[in-house]
Amino acid sequence: MTTAMATRLFGPVMFWTALTGIFAWLPLVRIIGRPEGYTWAVGGVSGEGLSGPFLMFVPLTIYVLAMLFTTLRGPRALAHPMLVVWHVAVTSVVIAGVVTGGTGATWQGQGLRFEVPLWLLTVPFAGFTVLVIAWVVLDRRGGGPATVTGWTSANSRRLAGSLVVLVVALVLFRAGTNYNGVTAAAIVATIVHWSLLIDSFAARRQARST
Repeated sequence: MTTAMATRLFGPVMFWTALTGIFAWLPLVRIIGRPEGYTWAVGGVSGEGLSGPFLMFVPLTIYVLAMLFTTLRGPRALAHPMLVVWHVAVTSVVIAGVVTGGTGATWQGQGLRFEVPLWLLTVPFAGFTVLVIAWVVLDRRGGGPATVTGWTSANSRRLAGSLVVLVVALVLFRAGTNYNGVTAAAIVATIVHWSLLIDSFAARRQARST
């Protein structure tokens, strides 16, 4: 029962972790691609392009990548506390935003032109945090999928592909205005890059030579 439940929870846990993690990486890619005119704000900290503490996105991205890598490949003893700390912290930022900003607080995606009331996000963020903690408890009991040690050529191909897409995203950001259709395409490319990058960490079978 423990193994089956942990296996079922693993996919949603990875999805939500990857989804929340891209918000550490995407602003940095945008700043590298086109800092001029790009305004950003995270948890009450804000700036415009290279103005402001933009370097905070570097350790955040390193943390997220280490968390995702160790969750997929181990050591899980390191991944477990990293997951709990990350999701509790992110959910706390969302809740704090609602408390300080009230019902008027919003989460804005300026490049893709959407705006969501922050209070609507408290339920999924809190719910997934509970889900992550439940998975960690089950995995610590030995019910989760096995960790991976080998790195194959398939992993390398996906990693290389993700870097190619990243270059495309940077070129598109440079060509855009930060808020037009080209920038929206760059954001989509960054999401594809992020998905490929995380997928490159997963277990792959080495092709047999003939």
